This record gives sequence, C-alpha cells and structure tokens, in this order.
Amino acid sequence: MNDYQLSDLSTSDLSQFFPSDYDTFLADDFDANDYASSILQDSEDAATDVADIGMELSKLAFSIDIVNKQIQEHVIANYDTLVKQVTGIKELEDELNTVETNIMDLKNSLQSLSYKIKEPYKQLVTFATQLSNLQITCELLRKIHRFVVLKKRLEAQLSSKSNTGDRDIITAALTLSKLSNVMEETDFEGIDIVSCELDFIKQSRKHVEEEAATLLKEGIETQNQTKMAIGLQVFYNMKQMSAHIEAIVHRMLDSLLQNIKKVVDLQSIQNEARSASRGDNAASPSVGRKSVNEPVTGGGLNHKQLAAALWKRMELLMKTMSDECIKVYSLEKVLELKKDPMTHISFLEEISKTLDATSLVNYFWRILSQNFERELKNATRSSSFLQNIFVDDYPKLLKLLQEFFSRVALHNGTLLTDYSQTPEYVIMLRSFSTFQNSFLAKSLQRMQESVNSAFSTFGGLTRSPPDKSHMLNIIRIIGSELETSSFEPNLVQTVAKNSVKSITLFCNKCEKRIPTNQQSIYTANPSNSSVINFLNMHLEIVNSLYYMHQSIWKILEEYPDKIISIMKPGADNCHDLMMKIGNKLIELIKKDSTSIIMKIHQENFAKLSGTSDSSSNYIKELTKHVRYYHSTIIQNFSCGAQPKVWVKQISKHILITFISEATKLTSSLKDSGKLKLSEDMAELEFTISQFLSEYGSRIEEVGDEYKALRADLFNKIFDTSSQ
Repeated sequence: MNDYQLSDLSTSDLSQFFPSDYDTFLADDFDANDYASSILQDSEDAATDVADIGMELSKLAFSIDIVNKQIQEHVIANYDTLVKQVTGIKELEDELNTVETNIMDLKNSLQSLSYKIKEPYKQLVTFATQLSNLQITCELLRKIHRFVVLKKRLEAQLSSKSNTGDRDIITAALTLSKLSNVMEETDFEGIDIVSCELDFIKQSRKHVEEEAATLLKEGIETQNQTKMAIGLQVFYNMKQMSAHIEAIVHRMLDSLLQNIKKVVDLQSIQNEARSASRGDNAASPSVGRKSVNEPVTGGGLNHKQLAAALWKRMELLMKTMSDECIKVYSLEKVLELKKDPMTHISFLEEISKTLDATSLVNYFWRILSQNFERELKNATRSSSFLQNIFVDDYPKLLKLLQEFFSRVALHNGTLLTDYSQTPEYVIMLRSFSTFQNSFLAKSLQRMQESVNSAFSTFGGLTRSPPDKSHMLNIIRIIGSELETSSFEPNLVQTVAKNSVKSITLFCNKCEKRIPTNQQSIYTANPSNSSVINFLNMHLEIVNSLYYMHQSIWKILEEYPDKIISIMKPGADNCHDLMMKIGNKLIELIKKDSTSIIMKIHQENFAKLSGTSDSSSNYIKELTKHVRYYHSTIIQNFSCGAQPKVWVKQISKHILITFISEATKLTSSLKDSGKLKLSEDMAELEFTISQFLSEYGSRIEEVGDEYKALRADLFNKIFDTSSQ
C-alpha cells in the first residue's frame, strides 16, 4: 500500500483491509438513507426500544473511529509519497495557470483576427453577389439583344420574301430555329420586350411551316426536286424534317392501306359489278339474257362479272401504288443529295436513323408489302371466291405487279430484269407467296392429270399405250403452263421444273407399260396376238417418247437458255428411254437373225439344188425375216432418222455373223459347196442392199462388215478352190 493512493483501490481491494462487517458500506450501490431506513424498519419489526437504535449508532461511531485510525496509519506509512504528490500538484497548478494564460492570449488574438477578416469577408460576399447578378443581367441582356436582333431579322426576311424568292424562307426557318434555341435556353418571363413578340414569332413559325409543307407537297406531287429541296431545307433548319417526312410516308401508307381494303371488299365489288351490269343490260338486253345461263353468285351477278370488277380495281390499285412509290423514290433522291453544311451528313442518313431502316424506300416497301400481304390474306381467308380468283389467275396478278415495277423501274432509269433482283421486288413478291404456291400446285396437278389420263388404270385399256390425242393434250398443257408464266423469270423456272416432273412421270408410266416377259418378235401368223401386241406396245411407246421429245424441244425454241437447261433433263429422259426400248427391239431382231444364220451349219452344201433358185433354206428364211423386220417393225417407227441407224446396226450384225459362221465352213467345203456358199453370199448381199435402200442407205455405207463380206470371205473361198 506504499505506491498508490487509497482512492485508487476498488471495492474488492478495500475489502481486504476491513472486516466483513463493513461489506455493506463498501458496496458500489450503498446509500446512507436506504441504510438508515433499513435499521429503523428492522427495529419496528422487532419491536425493539430506543436503546437498540443507540447501540447501532454506537457501532457506527466506533466504526468511524476505526476507519479514521486506519486512514491516519495509512497516511503515516505513505508520508513521503504523499509529500511528493503535493509538490507535483503544485507544479501542475502552475502549468495549468500558464496554459490558461496562453488560452486567454489566443482568444484575444482570435478575436482581433476575426475583426480583421469578418468585415472584408462581408464586403467580398457582397461584391461577389453583385458580380454574379451583374453577369446574369449581362447574359440576359445579351440574350434579349440576340432575341431582338433575330426578331428584326425575321421581320426583314418575311417582308422581303416576295421580292427575293424562296431563298428567304430557308433563312427565315433558320432564324426561327435560332429564336427557339434562345427562348429554350433563357427564361424571359416578365420581360415585356420579349413577351409582346411571342405572338409574332408564333404566327411567323406557322406561316413558314405551312409554306414549307406546301412546297414539299407540291414538289412530291409534281416530282419537282427544287421545291422538295426547299421544303426539306426549311424543315431541317427548324429541326422538324424527320418527323415531317415520317408523317408524309405514313399518310401515303395509310391511304394505300385504305385502297387495298376497298379493292378486296367483296360487298363493294358486288355493288360495283351490279351497277356495271345494269348499265350493260340497258345498252344490250341480249347480254343480260345470256348471263342467266352462267353461274350466278347472287343478285344476278356471275363470277366473270365479279372477276372483271376485281381485276379492274387491282389495275387501279397498282397504278396508285406505283405513283406513290415513284414519289418516295424521288423524295429519297433529294434527301440523299441534300447534306448538312457543317457535318456533311446527308438528310437521308438522318431519316434512316429515325425510321430504323437502311433507307426511306426500304422502310416504305417493308410496310407496304406487310399491309398488302395481310389484307389479301384476310380477304381470301373469308372469301373462297377471292381465293380462287387470285390462285387461278395468279399470273394475271403477277403481271399487274410486273407492270407496277416496270413503271417504277422506268422512273429510276433501270431495266425490269435488273430491278427484279432488288430487295424491294423480292419483298413485294414475297407477299404473293401463298397464291404462288397454290398456283404452282394446281399447275403441277393439271400437268400430271393430263399424263395420268393418257394411261388408263382400269378396264381393258390398262396396258394400252397413250394415243395421239392424249399426247397432244399433254404437250398443249405443258406449253400453256409455260406460256402463262413466261413473263416472270422466277415463276417460269419453277413451272419448268414442274414440267420436268410431269415428263418424268410420263417416262415412268411408259416404262411400266413395256412387257417384261420374254417374247419372240417373229410370227408367220398375223393373227398371233401375243407377238403383235408385244411389238405394237414397244412401237407405240417408242413413237410416243419420240413425239414427246420433239414436242418439248419445239416448245423450248421460244425460251431462254435458262429454261432450256431446266427442261433438257426431261427431254433427255424421253430420248434415253426411247433409245432403251428401241435398242431392246433391235437386240431381239439381232438375236432372231443370229438364230437363223446359225442354221447354216444344218445346210447340206454337198447337194446342189435342181431348181433355178439355188439359195439355201436358211438364206430364204433370213430373207423372209428381214422383210418382216422392215414391214412389221422398222417401218412402223416414227422417230426421225433413228430407224436408219438401227437398220445399219442390224445389217452390220447380220453380215458379221454370216461371215463368222461361213468362215468356219470354208475349209471343209468342196467346190460345189463353196459355189453354193458364194451364191448364198450374193443372195444375202442383195437382201441387205434392199433392206438398206428402204431407208435411203447403200450397202457400201455399212463399212468394214461389207468389205469383209466382199473381200475376205470371197478370197477365202477362192483360195480354197485353187488348192
């Protein structure tokens, strides 16, 4: 307890110096009043007398004495330490006085300094406020001056416009734009010199806008680029160009949309046709009587009258659409030429950003095609009559579209063939895709039905070949479908592909008609129906395929190379199948002639004939068969010069087969046999020569086979005889 003060001890530290009886007085929450009250309360509860309270007081006094005594002992024990603390306290007091003096000096200095700063600061704040107000006032005066100058300039520009022309309306628009900027940047409220001119500015703006709108409208309607340029420049100067152009385009599109709806309004079409019908009936009663026999749709109208009214409306619609498109093209050209003098960005780029499109024309076409497609689909969905008209007469609809694009292409100075590759053409054509697909499906159906009708699938005609009338019908329909669509390259190409499908179907059906059984081609009995029917089927199919092949090429004479390249595989299929079937018959002829020539080995060459006709039996039979080949088979081919080629092939085969088999016999024959063989050779030469002459050929044209017959075989016979 020597190094610290008693006051530094905590309650737990003090408890070690005092008995436990003093714990109550050492508690942190000890309260004297509460303690005295508890003693009094205890005495009342225990019904004790005053003497007990005195005893408690004595205890307290005794305890106080003990505490005092302990304090004195503690002070005595720590005297030196306490003296040192007293000295430190004195020094601390001196330091505190010094600090207090310094603080007072500082306060005085601060007070003096505040007097020196406060007044200049107040003056500085006042001057700054004055400067700020002066600057605001000067800026406002400059704006007012600018406003007054621009207003006077506007008055001069508007008053002199009648003398200087349309140039001043452009500068007036620029002046109005500058006035708007000044008025937007500055609050002129309460300034009379500005307020009194607001009505004039409003009237001037209205006047300039109306005049610019008139110029732009007249320029668009008359294709006058000068007026369009002036109107666009005025609106550009007034920062209204994009919104105004967008409004003009939307008005055009809305007008066209209403026209489209009116064109496909069936009720309106019926009313128009009914009015036209009454006028025609009044002029010519016989027409009215004739129409009674035609299919009536209601109200005395027939399909023909309604269709005529519809197509008349479509023609007018296409004319209106082309006029509007030409206006948009003209407007876009001017927009592309006009540029901002500062940034050199064309007006068209500004418009394209607003419309979110690559160009004004592209935006116009996209919306127009969407409206056109939607209205046509809605109309045809609710009317089967319109659906049938647009599908059956799709080429007419497409031709109207081409005339429409022809007018647009002519205005742009391009050919329709070049214009048909543009995005605008493709977008517009896509709106007809539903009708085109249905038309192509019906076109293919018509062509395939003509092919199917040529090949009966029931009754006794199931295996009969197509006759001439069916062939003519197939060719006529294919030619008609191609001719109907020939004006549009993409459409005619698709029809050409469908034609190839129909031709392929024709070839497949022809091939299925060919008998697959093995059958001899020769019969001596004309009533042998199996052989005759076998040959006739082959001959008719070959002739039909040749006729189809030739007819296709005749049709293609009037078409470009692109269509020819598409149709060529179909024509080649006919020719290839014709050659396949024809060569099959030729092979059967070769086989038959070979079987007869092989009978040379059964001939008795040692025995001479006693008659004038010394020919061998096999030669006689071969001659008979060759004549049969000509009369029954070859001459019945109607396939151009091909029979001549086949006759040469048959002749070559007969000669080479005869030479081969006769050569095997020459070494074993005697003179009489060789003589007979030479006579057979001469007879064969005569027979082949006659056979070839029927088709305008000579036996010398056979070539090496004939030379072998005349030279090689003849020399072998003579060489043998000389030995």
